[in-house]
Amino acid sequence: MMVRLVARRILRVALMLWVIGSLVFFATRLTGNPIDSLMPEGIDAASRQAMIAYWGLDGPVSEQYLHFWTALAHGQFGLGLQERRPVADIFFERTGNSALLLLATLAVTVAIGVPGGILAAVWRGRPRGGVVLLLAFLGYATPNFVLGILLILIFSYRLHWLPSSGAAGLAHYVMPTLTLSAFFVASLLRYTRNAMLDVLSQDYMRTARAKGFTERQTILRHGLGNAMIPVITALGLQVATLVSGAVVVETVFAWHGVGDLLVNATLHRDYPLLQFGVLAVAAAVVAVNILVDLAYSAIDPRVRLAEAV
Repeated sequence: MMVRLVARRILRVALMLWVIGSLVFFATRLTGNPIDSLMPEGIDAASRQAMIAYWGLDGPVSEQYLHFWTALAHGQFGLGLQERRPVADIFFERTGNSALLLLATLAVTVAIGVPGGILAAVWRGRPRGGVVLLLAFLGYATPNFVLGILLILIFSYRLHWLPSSGAAGLAHYVMPTLTLSAFFVASLLRYTRNAMLDVLSQDYMRTARAKGFTERQTILRHGLGNAMIPVITALGLQVATLVSGAVVVETVFAWHGVGDLLVNATLHRDYPLLQFGVLAVAAAVVAVNILVDLAYSAIDPRVRLAEAV
């Protein structure tokens, strides 16, 4: 049974990546010929046609599509049209900056969102609980590019406290991390609050209080563990949105990461780089979702029993 479960997951992942790769392949072809972006204006027709043939863009789309998947199956990802280097090298040169930004954002999201959600549930109906929800609403409703520009205007141009762009030191992480995490902190806070409100009304919580446990012990020992399943679900679902949000934030703060790279590849119609980048990001998101499933099994024994049946 476990072998069949793993096989179904692998098949689902392969199908998902094939659909995403196909969509990106055909969508990029609808934007026009990349040679028009790469070559200078006024190039003669013969030179233009020679460049199209050189990059293998002169054949039918169906032939290019078959070549695309055949090359991927053989581990050949192609050359970037702008830099004339392997797209894998170009992509992985940027992953370090993006990974550090995403890890910092996840750390801030969990460190603020989970305790904030617990407090909002415990303080339900009180003014301070309303203040927490109001702050969460503001973070949820403010677009990250608006918040990023506002932070730059205040802390860079007005106060001169923080650098407005780059990723050279810890100071460069402050504004991008706050900008990217604001929405996710608010979202995770709401999920945690709703999960805790459901747990706080359960019989075993009343039993724990009747046994003499303090409110803090009752919440941390008996309530938090049972509330973590929907919270982990929400956190896992946020990963895909986090990656897409990082594209905007990296552009605003000139953060030389994967998001900034994919934006430039889109603007210059760099087909090979864009195709590889999107597939790599999709594979990373799928891997995170698999890790979330494993976390279910570690936290809730019922999940392990269901998988073993």
